[in-house]
Amino acid sequence: MPDMLINGRWTAGKTTERITVINPATEEVLSDVPRGTAADADAAVAAARDAFDGWRRTPANERATLLHEVARLVHNNAAELARLLTMEEGKPLPENEEELEWTATTFHYYAELGRHERGRVLPPGDPGQFNFVIKEPYGVVACIVPWNYPLLLLAWKVAPALAAGNTVVIKPSEYTPLTTLRLAELAFAHLPPGVVNVVTGYGTEAGEPLVRHLDVPVIAFTGSVATGQRIASIAAPMMKKLHLELGGK
Repeated sequence: MPDMLINGRWTAGKTTERITVINPATEEVLSDVPRGTAADADAAVAAARDAFDGWRRTPANERATLLHEVARLVHNNAAELARLLTMEEGKPLPENEEELEWTATTFHYYAELGRHERGRVLPPGDPGQFNFVIKEPYGVVACIVPWNYPLLLLAWKVAPALAAGNTVVIKPSEYTPLTTLRLAELAFAHLPPGVVNVVTGYGTEAGEPLVRHLDVPVIAFTGSVATGQRIASIAAPMMKKLHLELGGK
């Protein structure tokens, strides 16, 4: 039975309760995952916060090499991940095979973008001035991912965050956690402990504690307008940085 990934270790978390994952096409029970709690979210954030200083100081070229390795592992295990994704999500296999290609490409892209991102020197307004801009990572990024493109949308959030020197806590949809956990096992195991953490559970019980956490300055979320509005209302008083991709097209 899959467990959560916190600080490089697989753990069932603080509760014995679990969430059943069902194949939507056959209604077959595939497996179950921990029903994560606020305490689990706290543990994951603490692990990410502890790993942040070492990761931000890792040279950009080295981070790029590690992210290219993530992409290579995604590509090499694409067939297995696509089949698992079809079983728990329900999209046709060819669509999920394409999603895996995009996922690997995303990690390759941001690996190189992070390698070439630089600050800049600005023209001084006074002979005694030296003006420059440096770009620094925020810290811990909470990545809350939906069920419809769980790996590609994870990559869109996680890859740029890691390339820039941030650490992450991923909260997958309770409908499609198995592929995310398998991805973490296959493709993130070579990263330092705590750089990538995965907490499973419901949005109100595991996701919202991440949004409210004082040590999470950035939230990347894809989902409904209503949930996005709630996240914004929680984040605004704490001046958190938000990346929201919402419905209502």
